Amino acid sequence: MITCPICNAHKLREGIIVESEHWIVRKAPDEKNLEGYCYLESKSHTESWFSLSMEACKDFGNILHLGLAASLTLPESPEKIYFTCISEAVPHLHMHMVPRYKHHEKGISHLEKALGPGFSKPL
Repeated sequence: MITCPICNAHKLREGIIVESEHWIVRKAPDEKNLEGYCYLESKSHTESWFSLSMEACKDFGNILHLGLAASLTLPESPEKIYFTCISEAVPHLHMHMVPRYKHHEKGISHLEKALGPGFSKPL
């Protein structure tokens, strides 16, 4: 049996900022060193948007709103919040919500700093 780190974090209730019926917004680990960086994760273990229930799809807008509202309570409001969904390294449907502040560079290079080297390199 494969152990899913996202499912394990949900069981342990690690870093949860806000949640809805089908989704969790969870704080990224401190070693990411980026204030406000968080994950938006499906509560059910699924690897594909296509396998979500209609209820989970409808609930997505609610959790997105709650997650963005939570980011407004940060000490400094981000200029932008970048979203990316890859779900390759960890096969559990999740999105990265990466804030970009005034002092950060823009674009893919900022995402690469948050997500790690190799993010923007072709496979």
